[in-house]
Amino acid sequence: MTAAAIGLDIRMIRNTGIGTYIRGLLESWQETGLANQFRLALFGAQENHKPFASLPFFAFNSPIYSIQEQLEYPFRLRDCALWHAPHYNVPLLKSKTKLVVTIHDLIHWIFRKDFYTPLQALYAKTLLQHAVTKSDHMITVSQKTREDLIQYFDADPERITVIAEGVHKKFQELENGQPVRAVLEKYFVPKNYFLYVGSLKPHKNVLGLIHLFRKLKAEHKLEASLVIIGRKDKHYPRGYEELTHLKTEKELIYLPFVEEDELVAFYNGALALVHPSLYEGFGLTLLEAMACGAPVIACRSASVPEVVGEAAYLVDPCVEREMSDAMIRLEKVPGMREEFKRKGKLRAAHFQWQDAAKKTIEIYEKVLAQS
Repeated sequence: MTAAAIGLDIRMIRNTGIGTYIRGLLESWQETGLANQFRLALFGAQENHKPFASLPFFAFNSPIYSIQEQLEYPFRLRDCALWHAPHYNVPLLKSKTKLVVTIHDLIHWIFRKDFYTPLQALYAKTLLQHAVTKSDHMITVSQKTREDLIQYFDADPERITVIAEGVHKKFQELENGQPVRAVLEKYFVPKNYFLYVGSLKPHKNVLGLIHLFRKLKAEHKLEASLVIIGRKDKHYPRGYEELTHLKTEKELIYLPFVEEDELVAFYNGALALVHPSLYEGFGLTLLEAMACGAPVIACRSASVPEVVGEAAYLVDPCVEREMSDAMIRLEKVPGMREEFKRKGKLRAAHFQWQDAAKKTIEIYEKVLAQS
């Protein structure tokens, strides 16, 4: 590897969220040939390199947030002119290597008193503060995260660029209904259902959605079922232990994981995607659902309004009546579903990974040109 190489940390490539971000950039760079043009090198686990075998690869197996990671960083960075950290687990020692960091959200800091231990909050603060003060440039995926960095960590606005994420082309409306029916039959999902997609972290407010859904069913105000797709946390704070025991029950289907092609089918078949999250750094699942023709109900909080514009049914996450009305109306009024479907597809079309990939390269060039 030459000293002119740009190192990209791909250890989180299999994750949701950040993993989608890494894959979106890499696939776009490969499609356009730009990956080879700026001598990109990948750092991570060997098995994650296979889809990108044409690019130089170097093993980096230390767990994120670990002491081992910090001890190994100097050896990984020494031949890189620039290092791109796609998360704020940045190297504390980087020598002369330029550092670009993507900060997706400040959830660990904003909700530190609600959902995280004092040690987790301290570690998040340490790394975030270091990323803000030591990086040569920061990328955020939304204007809201940019504002949060400035507000909570006094970040320099001149060193922050907002680059929105994109929607993969596989997320699209399926013309033939057979693929959708086959997937729903495989998982024993009824025809009419609302859908949640994402992690089951406390700030996602999934427990609130479950309680509301059960209440509406008990009051006979909803006929549809609810499908929840997403992994649980290993540990939950007090008050959220119920999520640990979540499983499929009558009219509520819980699936920890489905393949991406199956997820496209779930989006296509849903009455609406319901996203009750209290905070999002971006909200990619909202755009994926829109691209597949699913109406979206989401909370008017954090970055969500700037991502969905007027193409989603926005509600206050703290007002139960608003979420109830949204679900009832979208179930009962087909014309409303069609209108949100039309608006959503138009909105999602504005978010392309190739645009994000091109703008990211421009940041690399800008940083490398600095003395």
